[in-house]
Amino acid sequence: MLSITYFYREPRKTGVSIEGIFKLVKESLKDKVEIKEFYCDAKLSRLQNTRRAGRSASDINHITGDVNFLALGLKGKKNILTIHDLGHYDTLKKRNFYKYAVYKLFWFKYPLKYIDIVTVVSQFTKSKLMEYFNFPEDRIRIIHDPVKPVFQFVKKERLNATPVILMMGTGKHKNLDNLIEAANGTGFHIDIIGWPAKDELERLNSYGISHTIYNDLTDDEVYKRYIECDILFNASFYEGFGMPIIEAQSVGRAVITSNIGAMKEVAGNTAVLVDPGKPVEIRNAIMKLVNDKACYDEMVELGRENIVTYQHQLIAQQYLDVYEELSQKSKIKS
Repeated sequence: MLSITYFYREPRKTGVSIEGIFKLVKESLKDKVEIKEFYCDAKLSRLQNTRRAGRSASDINHITGDVNFLALGLKGKKNILTIHDLGHYDTLKKRNFYKYAVYKLFWFKYPLKYIDIVTVVSQFTKSKLMEYFNFPEDRIRIIHDPVKPVFQFVKKERLNATPVILMMGTGKHKNLDNLIEAANGTGFHIDIIGWPAKDELERLNSYGISHTIYNDLTDDEVYKRYIECDILFNASFYEGFGMPIIEAQSVGRAVITSNIGAMKEVAGNTAVLVDPGKPVEIRNAIMKLVNDKACYDEMVELGRENIVTYQHQLIAQQYLDVYEELSQKSKIKS
């Protein structure tokens, strides 16, 4: 049986999306491959963790994300790296040249020398990987993130008397600013999962927008927020994938997302696409879904069709195909 080691960042209580993805994959493959797990030790330096990684190598070594530098300890092995997005790389490039230079070298330039296959979660990220690092296209595989089984369909017979807009995640790129402008004066309620910035909170309050803030939720608690909302707002300026789109569609909720990047790729014609920089478009999209139940129901049905390709069993099989492909190839020359 083929042996795979999954390499993870240090254990966390929150922000465990990467670990959740590969937990689903591991469970789906438990009778097909032997999977071992390596976690970085937060008490050790990156160099020490890299050396530890080398001692944990298997037939196939899969760096699951956010710890690309571990590839430096896996020289001479058969290695896969998953890149979820390049948003942090783009941000550093604009804001801090020194940190950007270090990050570029030790998260991408040097590690990629020891990687046989890179998996990415979208065509958008694939294109950026090729553009920024000239990584060979024939060694890139697109494998989407799987939706968690907890997010089951719950039919919404009618919208809430006060429509509820759900926003998953905060940070300026998530675009709460323009959602606030779009919701001003509408009477809508906004559920926010995350930590809004001070200026965002001040505007929510000064505009008198009804809102509730949640954080540190379990999957079941997040599921409840999806069930109780009417519309998911995911019109970010940047996403490497856009998992809330798929989660909301799985639950049976209409989605508003951006007409750019990975979000447009993931949603296609199954969500209402808007220019994230235009509050008027966002407001009009919300109004249309709230006031036109036929349009709302159509988006829900299209969303249910869209989620078929994001089921964890299918995603796991795609990873297995990559593992088997690599097991039969010679190691790249670093």
